[in-house]
Amino acid sequence: MSYNIVVEDNDVIDNNQNLDKNNSLLFQLETAENLEDFCNSCVIFISKLIEVKNIIVCQQLAENEDEIEIIYDRILMGERENKLEVIKKRIKDELILNSNYSCYSNFPKNEVQKNRENIYIIPLIFKKYHLGYLYIETESNKKFLKNKIKEIDTIAKYITLYLYNQTLEEKQETLKKEEERLKENQRNQSQYISHMNHELRTPIAAVIGFAKMLQQRLYGDLNPKQAQYIDAIYQSGTYLLELISDLLDISKIQAEKEELFIEQILVYELCESSLALIKTKADEKNLNLNLEISSDISYCFADQRRIKQILVNLLSNAVKFTEKGSVTLEVTKEKNNLIFQIIDTGIGIDKESQSKLFKPFSQLQTHLQKKHRGSGLGLVISRELARLHGGDITLTSEKNQGSCFTFYLPMNLKPSVIEE
Repeated sequence: MSYNIVVEDNDVIDNNQNLDKNNSLLFQLETAENLEDFCNSCVIFISKLIEVKNIIVCQQLAENEDEIEIIYDRILMGERENKLEVIKKRIKDELILNSNYSCYSNFPKNEVQKNRENIYIIPLIFKKYHLGYLYIETESNKKFLKNKIKEIDTIAKYITLYLYNQTLEEKQETLKKEEERLKENQRNQSQYISHMNHELRTPIAAVIGFAKMLQQRLYGDLNPKQAQYIDAIYQSGTYLLELISDLLDISKIQAEKEELFIEQILVYELCESSLALIKTKADEKNLNLNLEISSDISYCFADQRRIKQILVNLLSNAVKFTEKGSVTLEVTKEKNNLIFQIIDTGIGIDKESQSKLFKPFSQLQTHLQKKHRGSGLGLVISRELARLHGGDITLTSEKNQGSCFTFYLPMNLKPSVIEE
């Protein structure tokens, strides 16, 4: 009877020791400053289980899965110089796994060639990632006992977890550097486009100005062919100037250089002035322009210039793709948002085209597009400006059923502080 009690006590002691070991390894996993410190802690535990001669941790190279690199070693000093390459070759050519190697589902079983009782090689695999190997060698007359192998496997799993975490950190660092590089490129691009914008605006504005003077017949009459060419020059120059402005806007937004000036805006005046800018084009097509604002809405807080840019862009597109009927600007409240809806009775947009609309330089392929040139940046800029305000723009439409663009503007924006 007393024998049974002793056995149970030993089991409790073993369980407690294993728990202490796992807790210690977990602590080291979180606090170790580098791989060497962590592996040194693991070697201490392994040394308590078996008399170790050589220990090596190899990492499988991501760029070449057939190559491994020794990243940690504990080798007898007298053998170190000649031993590293020998062991590296042995790991590659004569992998020895315990009888439980089948638990490493991704490990190629055909690599198991021979069995040396004083050598134990464990593949370090986490999920689907084969990270490397743990190589343990004892004196030739020392064998690995089965009851110790399980504990060594557990320690190997901690090393695997450390390598996996290290790999993730390296990838995150690489992504962070790449993100910084892309942001720097965008900043440089923004500066370049800003410089080119100023360089190009002056001559283009001159071309537009001279063309306008000729259109007004300030220097005499034009024959029909001359008038046609002057109109083309004026339209092309205007289009080019708008394209340059759009490129400058999108580059500033992407480079995170766009700054908003939040101020109080009278909603009715904002909507009226926006509609006034597209009224001429609407009148040319005999379209009805409607404005509907809920009676409980008087003002909002936003960047007036940018909000007006959004509304004018959405209204212009509505007029552009509506041949008959009406374009309506409707303003309502919904929870914490002011809702601007631009509703038209135009050609509508099919589901496939809707997914492309908010991508740079994307344009609808319709018969009306040929009449109205655009940069393909207007909707992209409008949505980005809406998101800078903390809002968004969405689309509801069906082909031949008209469209509804909805601009959500948060009502909790605070006015900008003017520095004296």
